Amino acid sequence: MGQVKDEIVDVMDYLLRLSDVLGVDLDQAVRQKIRKNAIKYPANPIRE
Repeated sequence: MGQVKDEIVDVMDYLLRLSDVLGVDLDQAVRQKIRKNAIKYPANPIRE
């Protein structure tokens, strides 16, 4: 499990650095993506 954690951390570190270099506001990007997904995949409150 330790090797998997190390790889996940490496990928996360790379993505954080990339978003910084590209000027991507991750908080804003996540919120926008959640809104897009809510429209694309609406929750169905009634399941039969």
